[in-house]
Amino acid sequence: MRKRWRAIKKSLRQISSNIKTIFGMPDYDRYLRHWYQTHAKPGFFPMTEREYYMYALRERYEKGGVTRCC
Repeated sequence: MRKRWRAIKKSLRQISSNIKTIFGMPDYDRYLRHWYQTHAKPGFFPMTEREYYMYALRERYEKGGVTRCC
């Protein structure tokens, strides 16, 4: 039974990640997976969820590519 719940939770996380990607929303869980796989070094830490969200907003709206919300 626990295996089934874990599989369901994993599927829901993947669906959530896909929806965030489609709508251009920041996905902190995906960022953490990427960071630990490619950038993890002793003494360095990933951004907090708040820092990542603010970074993603700046990247999206301050680069000049998107000038409106819709």
